[in-house]
Amino acid sequence: MRATHTVNQLLALARAESSGKALVRQRCDLAALTVEAVQDTVPRAMDKHVDLGYDGVLPGGEGVWIEGNPTLLKEMIRNLLDNAVAYTPSTAQQPGVVTARVLADPFGSVLVLQVEDNGPGIAEGERELVFQPFYRALGTNVDGSGLGLPIVREIAHQHKAEIALEDARPGQAPPGTRVTGALRSRPRPRPQRASSRTPEPRTLVPHAPSWHG
Repeated sequence: MRATHTVNQLLALARAESSGKALVRQRCDLAALTVEAVQDTVPRAMDKHVDLGYDGVLPGGEGVWIEGNPTLLKEMIRNLLDNAVAYTPSTAQQPGVVTARVLADPFGSVLVLQVEDNGPGIAEGERELVFQPFYRALGTNVDGSGLGLPIVREIAHQHKAEIALEDARPGQAPPGTRVTGALRSRPRPRPQRASSRTPEPRTLVPHAPSWHG
């Protein structure tokens, strides 16, 4: 199982690195991609008794659109969530909590993606090292390939975004970790012209503001 995960991570890293100028881009709803990634990660969070949720602008809202590759962006978000869930312990005294959020600033044309946890945090001296392939933070006993954050950084670079690490709760113990990526947003897509054809009825599924494992 662990070997399979490592192989999949290596393939994901190779995919991200080989994209380059050939990266296929389209208009993406970053909030929708983040919500989908949260939903995909809920079963793993439940296995670890970690409370996983989404807190941010809703899919389809103002300022959530970016130009990018939806497959790679969702891979980036999923790796951030997997990493946070893996390194966030959960006990009766200190339940594990992981939160994903998308914050939109339509005036500044900036879209912020954050994944935050209340785990042990990452020492300041290791915050650059954890982006190196196969490096794992000292003092952790978590099984992993050490490829999650390198994949995240590579995909972020492909989208001209930088990834920053900081304490989620400075001065507190445990400090937790907050990973932040800033991406340039795009205007909301214009609605398509009304067709003379009579539209067929469809079922609308509303998006809830949060999902918890």
